[in-house]
Amino acid sequence: MCAYGKHVSIAKIHVWNIYREVTIMKKAKKMLALALAAAMAAGGLSACSSGSSSGGKESAGSAASADGLQAAEGGSVSSRDILRVALTSEPPSLSTCDHDSLISVGMNMLTFNGLVRIDNATLMPELDLASEYTVENEVDWIFKLREGVKFHNGDDFTAEDVVASLEYAKSIPASTTYTSNFKSIEAVDPYTVKITTNEPYAGLLYDLGYHFNWILPKGLIESGNDFNENPVGTGPYKLVEWVSGTSLTFVANEEYFDTERAARIKNLEFTIIPEGVSRAIALEAGEVDFVWETNGADAASLFNNADVKVEEVESVDNVILFMNNDIAPFDDVNFRRAIACAINRQDIIDGALSGYGVVNYSSISQGLWGSTNKDQLEYNLDKAKEYLAAWGGDPASVNFPILVTNETRVAVATIIQSNLAELGISVQVESMDTATYFEKWASGDYTGLLASWSPSNALTYVQRYVTDRRNQYKGSYNNPDMDAMILDAQSTLDDDARMEKIEEIVSTVNQDAPQISLFQSVWLRAHDAKLQGVVLSGTGYTSYNEMYWAD
Repeated sequence: MCAYGKHVSIAKIHVWNIYREVTIMKKAKKMLALALAAAMAAGGLSACSSGSSSGGKESAGSAASADGLQAAEGGSVSSRDILRVALTSEPPSLSTCDHDSLISVGMNMLTFNGLVRIDNATLMPELDLASEYTVENEVDWIFKLREGVKFHNGDDFTAEDVVASLEYAKSIPASTTYTSNFKSIEAVDPYTVKITTNEPYAGLLYDLGYHFNWILPKGLIESGNDFNENPVGTGPYKLVEWVSGTSLTFVANEEYFDTERAARIKNLEFTIIPEGVSRAIALEAGEVDFVWETNGADAASLFNNADVKVEEVESVDNVILFMNNDIAPFDDVNFRRAIACAINRQDIIDGALSGYGVVNYSSISQGLWGSTNKDQLEYNLDKAKEYLAAWGGDPASVNFPILVTNETRVAVATIIQSNLAELGISVQVESMDTATYFEKWASGDYTGLLASWSPSNALTYVQRYVTDRRNQYKGSYNNPDMDAMILDAQSTLDDDARMEKIEEIVSTVNQDAPQISLFQSVWLRAHDAKLQGVVLSGTGYTSYNEMYWAD
């Protein structure tokens, strides 16, 4: 346990035992897919495109082939020098601060590091670019930095880079949730940084472990480098090429500072394959080695293939129907409650997910310490009609388009469409690429959309209900009283007392229903059976640098 003024080693860190380990949810039953799921899956999505492409540089001294792939020492590129991964859609960005995309964070993990990282296996924070820290006066955090670390462009990593990066993150509206508690950041000496928080703050290490606060070279920040086009960090891989809408290629960083976590496979190739059945076929044909997301309907053949391993990941990923709370009638609590009670989550799990999911009615991921089902709005069509009557409007007058980004969410939204039709509400399902989707969400140009949140702990989850969140996503929850409740919780250092306050927050949000929780994902990650070192996080992240091929 970390005591004030005591150094903490580079191993596992425990700050006041901020959070207990995630309680693993009971395994979801595998169920046969309904005919509805198959019919909906037939409507495939077009390939995603962010309109961006990037040409990265080879790592210094590497042997590279004409296509940018790095060969093993003394030879040509072989199949075991490459890991080929199929993604559902293209990352909307490769920079650290201007997105909230699970796929983009996966790319960020390749190229960047923070002072702290979140361990994929435990969901606990571990030191990364920081080697130790102390806490003084409850608000002053002193971090000692690793020495001898270099950025991909050859610049030395120092305290000045940390200050510049955190100040840069503070200037980006999308980062508000993870930077608003920084009162000041100071370089004490070249390898010491002091972060002062506004008040005692229980979530600092988690904030530093999220991609918004990962470290960039000061010189490139000052020169206006586009980190989406040129993502230079200290990470285990370097970007080689981004072919918009098609693929991304990375090569190992031969000078990576953490030898235990250095890339074991020299080359990474990500291919965008929107259709689930196409991803499964590509894996069985040996065209890809790892499928980041396998649809339940496509999993049966893979489970029966001895050359393939299918990993079931019970997650804290909470899939939600996000509604624009600034437009009528979604600004009315009774109308939102009616929608919450009208959606049959089990229909979604059976019909769209082939049984791979866990029903969730609460405004937080279940299984996190501090989660609660108090005051949640469960499926009850009669109750939905009562709330609709209390609203008092004509449901036939409501136009409710729901934005989605992949075929699974098309299937989910189609079931919601059927459910809400029973209330007389007309839903339209609108599929689009991820870049356009996030642009519309951020600008408020939407009525509803399907999204998911998967923070590693309860405090980070409920912090998304502050009104400042509206700076990032227009139409988010608008309850100024909630700001004081969250400030009180995050300033409470006693674990049990803080969790009681978080439960009160969750109960309040459950009743306000600013967005509707649907289910928690049970992910299927499929890969070549010879691929080892696969550690899959309940938050959705994957450490590709730790994977290796069995002899």
